[in-house]
Amino acid sequence: MFDDLVVVDFTRVVAGPYCTRMLADLGAKVIKIDALPQGFDDFESAISVKDAAKFRSTGGISNNLGKLSLSIDLKSAASRDVINPLLLRADVVVENFKPGVMESLGYGPGACLEINPRLIYAGLSGFGQDSSRRAFGATAHAESGWLWVQKESASVDEIFAPGVTVADLVTGSNAFSGILAALYAREKTGCGQIVDVSLMDSQFQMLNSVMEPILNGAREDEFKPFRHPLYKSRDGKMISINIGNPRNWGRIAQAIGEPNTQMPDSSKSTDALIRTWVANLSSQDLARRMEACGAPYGITLTAHEAASHPHFQDRRMIADVPDPIQGSIRAVNSPLFFSEIQSEATKAAPLIGQHTEIILHQIGLPDEKIEQLISAHAIFQLPPIAED
Repeated sequence: MFDDLVVVDFTRVVAGPYCTRMLADLGAKVIKIDALPQGFDDFESAISVKDAAKFRSTGGISNNLGKLSLSIDLKSAASRDVINPLLLRADVVVENFKPGVMESLGYGPGACLEINPRLIYAGLSGFGQDSSRRAFGATAHAESGWLWVQKESASVDEIFAPGVTVADLVTGSNAFSGILAALYAREKTGCGQIVDVSLMDSQFQMLNSVMEPILNGAREDEFKPFRHPLYKSRDGKMISINIGNPRNWGRIAQAIGEPNTQMPDSSKSTDALIRTWVANLSSQDLARRMEACGAPYGITLTAHEAASHPHFQDRRMIADVPDPIQGSIRAVNSPLFFSEIQSEATKAAPLIGQHTEIILHQIGLPDEKIEQLISAHAIFQLPPIAED
């Protein structure tokens, strides 16, 4: 789909790499800009697999699948000989530095769009491009109110942190959507633009249903958390059953073997009745019954159990991809399925500087210029990995 799209990826941590991984899954040529690694002078003609493992690109293996790595000192004056021609050929720039950092390097949105007016410049930050405040996903979790919502929903006294950095993931997804919208707009106008996405805004927007009554006068003591109940089966598994409406109640009652039982008038009575029913059935028996009657349910699984769920196998949600260190790895695949195009992980995550020389040749730099940049420690090319 995006095989003619060039993305210059200055991102690190979670939100940015998560966003650009989705672009890579759609076929975009994502060039990850990595800092010079420490100790790179120790290697000349070849590097061992053990040493190469120290050169993993920032952002994690899964979020870097399908990308290329260009390792460069952005503070070097010579970096302009590389970055400027790269920007001329690029369609998208994605960065998640603290606002102002890219300007200090000479690659802020204004400078980039001056070089290439068709460029889509996506800036991901904690509080937006007009704020200098630093933030991580945890900051947005705390200040958007989400940690309080979790506490209230769990009916516990202390606020607790989530097991995944949700703010980063939703921000990455929003940035991906914004980039696609800006690319579509460019098809109409011929012009690039800035896409400004923040952790705080994304986390807050994710809570829109929670905020609706609050923004319209509801008091704090009136807050009613929305939680689907969980029921313990005879073998100790927790089962998620969402009643939803009387029609769905009929499916549940039929599955349980009580087709003539009417739905109670109160949610408390309904909850108690289902709790009693589920307690007398094993999780597998309940699953077979619910499936046969078309009633929605969910058996709670550990992450390790979920990794073996047949659904993910059937949907090809687990990809086998090459890896320069381990030979191959398994990773979560793209969740986007199309009738005519592909979105999937097929290529390895790069090591730092693995593709530097290839990229520089593609933008027209001659061998002598590349050697000059390497000698000046302005760029780094990972040596070949020696076979054991």
